[in-house]
Parts: sequence; C-alpha cells; structure tokens
Amino acid sequence: MRIRHVVTAFGLVFAVTLAIIVAKQMTTEAMAVVIGVVCGVLAGIPTSVLMLVALSRRDSLRAREEAAARHAPASYPPVVVIQGGAQQPQFPAMQGGYWPAPNAAPLVSRQFHVVGGEELAWPDS
Repeated sequence: MRIRHVVTAFGLVFAVTLAIIVAKQMTTEAMAVVIGVVCGVLAGIPTSVLMLVALSRRDSLRAREEAAARHAPASYPPVVVIQGGAQQPQFPAMQGGYWPAPNAAPLVSRQFHVVGGEELAWPDS
C-alpha cells in the first residue's frame, strides 16, 4: 500500500467521523437546512456538466470555422446591382417637386395633465 492510499483512507475516516459528531450536535431544523443545501448543490451538477459540454462544443466549432476561414482564399463581398425602373407617378398637386401646401387651420393649444399629484407639477412663478 502506498502512502497516498493510507493518507486518503485516513482523511476519509476523519471526514466521516467529523460529520457524525457534528450531525449529533445539530438540531432537526439545522439538519434540514444542511440536507437541503447538499441536495441543491447535487441537483445543479448535471446542469453544469451539460452547459460545460455545450459551451466547449460551441467553442471548438467556432475555432474550427476561424481556422478554415484563415486558410481559405480571400473572396470579395457580393456585388448587388439594382436597375432603376420607370418613374413613379406623382399626384397632380405634387408635380414640379413641391410639397403640398400645409393646412391653413389655426393651431389649437394643447393642455397636459400630470398624473401623480400636485407634487409633480412645476411650481407657478
């Protein structure tokens, strides 16, 4: 038996003994909290492993794509040519390049009410 096995066995026995001594001193509520924390941590381990696998696959795929892009010959971006069509018909009032005349109706002043009470309104001076 190697020294590593002896130290590991001694550490395991020490940890179990310490856990038993501490567990006997704890109240029922404290033990429930400890068990809940341990179960919560154990429930999070599979999710963490799945995320680690998914992220490592994504990173390796991205690294392969970047390596392939570095070794690929340089290409020019695509050129898009749009040919002009016939002129759009204009309304008779808009011919000559002028906008229609603005409405000559009088401007009506608008009133605003602040929601939330008097403390939000501007002070009258």
